[in-house]
Amino acid sequence: FPWFLAVNSGAVPLDDAGVAQYGAKAAQQPHAGRTGVTYNPALSKSAKIMMATTVLYLIIQLPASTEESETTVAADQAKGEHFWALVGLAACIIAFILYLRECIKEANEDKALEAVIEGIKSKQISITAALQFAKTTSKHDLSQELVNEDAKRLKKIIRPFFAQYDVDCSGHLDVSEFNQLLIELGERSQGAKGLERFKEQDKDNSGLLSFDEVAEFLYLFIKDELMNKPSDGQKIVHTMPAYDEDEEEEAVPEDLADLSPAQQLQRVLFRSIWMMGVGTVMVLIFSDPMVDALSNWGTRTGIPAFYISFVLAPLASNASELLSAYTYAAKKSQKSITTSLSTLVGAACMNNTFCLGIFLSLVYFRGLAWQFTAETIAIVLIQWIIGLLTIFMRTHNKLHAAIILLCYPGCLGIVWTLENVLAWD
Repeated sequence: FPWFLAVNSGAVPLDDAGVAQYGAKAAQQPHAGRTGVTYNPALSKSAKIMMATTVLYLIIQLPASTEESETTVAADQAKGEHFWALVGLAACIIAFILYLRECIKEANEDKALEAVIEGIKSKQISITAALQFAKTTSKHDLSQELVNEDAKRLKKIIRPFFAQYDVDCSGHLDVSEFNQLLIELGERSQGAKGLERFKEQDKDNSGLLSFDEVAEFLYLFIKDELMNKPSDGQKIVHTMPAYDEDEEEEAVPEDLADLSPAQQLQRVLFRSIWMMGVGTVMVLIFSDPMVDALSNWGTRTGIPAFYISFVLAPLASNASELLSAYTYAAKKSQKSITTSLSTLVGAACMNNTFCLGIFLSLVYFRGLAWQFTAETIAIVLIQWIIGLLTIFMRTHNKLHAAIILLCYPGCLGIVWTLENVLAWD
């Protein structure tokens, strides 16, 4: 449901190619009922991690299935699964640490990029230094064809410079504006040579260079710079300004607006720790009575407690993901929808590592039997369906959102069928 809500609240018009149009492009695009969201490639990477972590379920599920085929006594099943529960617990801990490490790495890379862009805007970093940064920090070989991820990253670095040289704010560079760009790049190609290079990049012969044409020119400049690296005396030195706020310019609470960045960070950390502490205490107080209440409802209604919990428990346990997904998606930008959906994929990764590790620790230390074959199959299958949709479709419209929404009751249907029809209890 949170995915469905995020796509619908963050939907913007789609162009003829089916790509979401954000910002000024959205106002220029005819609506015609075609709306959806397009997210960054980073979400596909997160989906792959989510799918990979589902393998952890097999560490306990395979031996559990073997034990169930040999005996129906839970105590005997628990003995046969004891070692594998420990192996699964260790694997979950390692996977959780690696996942956190990857999250921290991605966060730091984003901060470095944002710092460079902020330095560009404040004119602390020259265009040659920024292009050098793009070259040295690229995840791929920039001497080869530019891949989507690096193309977006390069354009993000170039855009502030484009705005500086676009003196008349036309959204294009004319010959004189292009010559100013060549001068800052250290190119001595003004005059006739500059005009020749301008015509080479003017693919549509409009007499003006669009942002994409300028980006292509600067990419070729990077490739030439790679082929002819500067000598030690000519190496580019670029400064790195302090990390600043995100480009989305999140609204700062009124009680923090007048504080310095250091004081704001301190207050936010304190507030976060306090809220997490209060939340933990509430979970400790109310979780046990809630389990008893759900079990009692199952007894009174004759409906298995699992199905009642499956419907009602997420309303409490996943409320934060629901609100976060909606809040970010409502901003209607590509970055915000990526963040929105990433919170949901991240929650699944946490369930596959941290939460599964807690279950396996109970199985190991309490000597319990793993008797969740139907539930495990449903969890893994649904995550793979959503993961494949995320990897192979960069744009989701309301139909795709509805398909993912149907995975919620579909998961319940899979469990019921496996338990009641195939007797995989």
